[in-house]
Amino acid sequence: MISKVIHSIYYVALLIFSGLTLHAQQVQVSARIDSTSILIGSQTNLRLTAAFDVKNGIPKIQWPQIADSLASKVEVISKSQVKIIIPDSAHPNVQQQIQDITISSFDSGYYAIPPFKFIINGDTGNPQLTEAMMLQVNTVRVDTTKAFKDIKAPIQVPFVWLELLPYIGYGLLALMIIGGIVYYFIRQSKKRNAVIVEEPKVIIPPHIKALEALEKLGLQKLWQEGKIKDYYTGITDILRIYMEERYGITALEMTTDEIMLALKRKDISELMKQKLREILVLSDLVKFAKENPLPTDHEFCFNYSIDFINETAEINQPTDVPPSAEPKPLENTITS
Repeated sequence: MISKVIHSIYYVALLIFSGLTLHAQQVQVSARIDSTSILIGSQTNLRLTAAFDVKNGIPKIQWPQIADSLASKVEVISKSQVKIIIPDSAHPNVQQQIQDITISSFDSGYYAIPPFKFIINGDTGNPQLTEAMMLQVNTVRVDTTKAFKDIKAPIQVPFVWLELLPYIGYGLLALMIIGGIVYYFIRQSKKRNAVIVEEPKVIIPPHIKALEALEKLGLQKLWQEGKIKDYYTGITDILRIYMEERYGITALEMTTDEIMLALKRKDISELMKQKLREILVLSDLVKFAKENPLPTDHEFCFNYSIDFINETAEINQPTDVPPSAEPKPLENTITS
């Protein structure tokens, strides 16, 4: 409590002094130590302060470089960043910057702390100096009138089995972890040595997958529910995937003209190419030009897709196609 009162009195006095002198001197610097007498090994705080009148402008202040020690056997324990103190109502133009340094000493005696040097606005020829300070470091007082006592012998602490429980638990946990690791590597070794019998992969021809996808699309009745764009997007996606698998072209990434150019030398009749182009062009108009085709156009587009897939399907089918993958008859009509 007394320390706080002393700090407040010092702060008020510093503001009053700064207000009287700042007109003649741009920056007023000072150093204050909380206690000039400490016990050996104890710590005390040293505060550096720079005050100036903001009406005269904000100066550029170069603070002292604080090393590991301030003087012989006076060590720096820690130091804070430079902090700005908000002006009070009595002196609204006086701004303060402070830095706190915690110091200590481990040898008794008297130590002089030299002044701290501040460089203002780069003027190294006229540095601002704080006052020098004296620090007294005292040893612990020993009452020599009393006899010295021997050092107490170590105290024998009784052994308690409960103290071993945590170590036993840690040991069991370590054994479980090691056992788990060993078990994992044994299983991995058996898996590597085991003969892996792979089941033959069932390859479904592209035209079967495409016809099944068209059948599912027709059952969704998208255009009947007003989802015209989704309907045409579904048809063109099915055809593009089919052409990628059937002819090995990147149809999903191609435009309509690029697809027709890629299929130019393929073994496809001109009639089928014409039907494919009509499907793709109509789909582009729906997706990008917001075209609204007639119901008959929806049916023709669906039927042309079935015709194109049936006409371009590979004749030689794989022998490992299961009976369930055989194409079901798909009529070239859809119900409206």
